[in-house]
Order: sequence, then structure tokens, then C-alpha cells
Amino acid sequence: MNRKMIKVNKHVVEIPEQTPWDSGFSIFKRRIGELMQLNGNDDTAIDDDALIPFYRMGESETFVLSALGCTVCS
Repeated sequence: MNRKMIKVNKHVVEIPEQTPWDSGFSIFKRRIGELMQLNGNDDTAIDDDALIPFYRMGESETFVLSALGCTVCS
């Protein structure tokens, strides 16, 4: 998988390139992981079973991060 690195607010974040066959859930999971990295949290702790209910309910990324106990920057 091709990845590119960007620097945001003194943090380096890996962003995998989106492929046409990415599902909505994989995009949602990737966005949650990117936001966790930006906020200084470990994104390896999230698993599909924890995220699927939030995805199905259509919750926002900010809500999901708060529900997982992660700090959210403004």
C-alpha cells in the first residue's frame, strides 16, 4: 500500500493513498486513525469491533474519539 507522509502541527502523520475499492468503513477507520495520530494518541488500539457500531450509527469522528477516551484538539 502506498503511503505519503505529511507534517501537521509538528506531528508527522502517515496517510495511505485511497484506492477505488476502499469501503466506507475502511475510510471511516482510516480517518479515526489519522485523527488519533494528530492528537498524540496510539491508533493501534482501535479495532473493527469497537468502530463498527459507531460507523453504523453514523457518528462523527469527534464523537467517536471522545467515546474512545481520546483527547480531541480544537
